Amino acid sequence: MNIKLLQENLLRSLTKVSRTVPTHPQLPILQNVKLVAKKDGLEITATNMETTETVWVGGKVEKEGEACVAARTLFEFVASLPAETAQIILKEESLFLSCGGFQATLPTVSSSEFPPTPLLDEKAAGSIDKEVLEKALASVLFSAATDEGRPLLTGVKIIADGEHTQLVATDGYRLSVKKVAITIQNLSGVIVPARALSEVVKLGTEEKEEKTIHVGIAGEKQAGFIVGETTLLTRLLDGEYPNFERIIPKTFTTRALIEKEPFLRAVRSAAIFARDNANIVRLNLDKQKITVSANAPQVGENKVELEAKIDGDGGEIAFNSRFLIDFLTNFPEEEFLFEMTGALNSGVFKPVKDDAYLHIIMPVRVTGS
Repeated sequence: MNIKLLQENLLRSLTKVSRTVPTHPQLPILQNVKLVAKKDGLEITATNMETTETVWVGGKVEKEGEACVAARTLFEFVASLPAETAQIILKEESLFLSCGGFQATLPTVSSSEFPPTPLLDEKAAGSIDKEVLEKALASVLFSAATDEGRPLLTGVKIIADGEHTQLVATDGYRLSVKKVAITIQNLSGVIVPARALSEVVKLGTEEKEEKTIHVGIAGEKQAGFIVGETTLLTRLLDGEYPNFERIIPKTFTTRALIEKEPFLRAVRSAAIFARDNANIVRLNLDKQKITVSANAPQVGENKVELEAKIDGDGGEIAFNSRFLIDFLTNFPEEEFLFEMTGALNSGVFKPVKDDAYLHIIMPVRVTGS
């Protein structure tokens, strides 16, 4: 291997793949990135066995070759280099990297030890508007579970229906459903890890010039996403996703039209006092006002009154403040509708004029409710 390429391009690519390198790897080889010099560039790959990320970097290849090298050491050294042309040379079992008077020698591991990367059929991969997919994912990803107690809930369910696709995420306490006008037929019915989809969103944000994301299936039970010069593959989650439709309320006894920003400030204020009381924040809807309150004996209590347009019975309901804040910070519009049926039934949050999205939060049972 003998290749010359710009330091800034190499660093940008290593920054991306380094996010996939596991902190506590199952196998020692996973601490490495795989470097493959071929044709007119360098292919850099990292994997944590669940997700594999490959970035292509253009460069002048004088000799092809491949090897694995410690990801952290390589990334930190390249980050310290000046913005000049870097040269990478593989000799026997060592990698020599030089740039602007800086030089380093890194031990390598045979690339044969690195897990094989499934092939994504780019021709069969569908093309999706990047901005539309990013916004849709942002509206549901925060609802996916983060612990591995119920692995299926750490993913996002994809349901394709003709020219529309539903994205669904839940952790058992909240649910987000987004219907979007894109076609992902080749991923219909699958469950994709939310962590991998978060990386897809991040890659899309970084690749500002790209307008589309290519989506397809790779190997056995892997989803593939191509964003610019980066290909991300991730294992699909296997199992039967919960029947989320049965928990969506069909009716309500109270509906309120609420301004997002004042409500978010009120919830954040109440969250300070709710920290020592299981993050419980109470909402009281009465006439044309919403009262947001919280209390904890050792901390104190607070109360904020907000104006709102309220129809129906009104009443009180309590939620985990963190769930409310997650929804509000990811909701893009200035106003939202809130629907409830008593203190013990789920609260529904939705846009004012868009029936393609809804968010549900399970209430917290509190004394007196």
